[in-house]
Amino acid sequence: MRTFIYFIVTCFISTGIYFAALNSRHPEYGIAIAIGLWAWFLWCYDRRMRKAEEKRSRYRR
Repeated sequence: MRTFIYFIVTCFISTGIYFAALNSRHPEYGIAIAIGLWAWFLWCYDRRMRKAEEKRSRYRR
């Protein structure tokens, strides 16, 4: 559930950044920030999934 909330927040923030980038002189900075935000979200998601798998594997032993 927490991941879904993070996903929604990431969508709203990146959409705002993309809209701001469209109205700026140098949109590549805004696009780079939005892509960086998505990369950060995916990195944190992967880290949470690894920790959850590690927990599950500890309980199996």
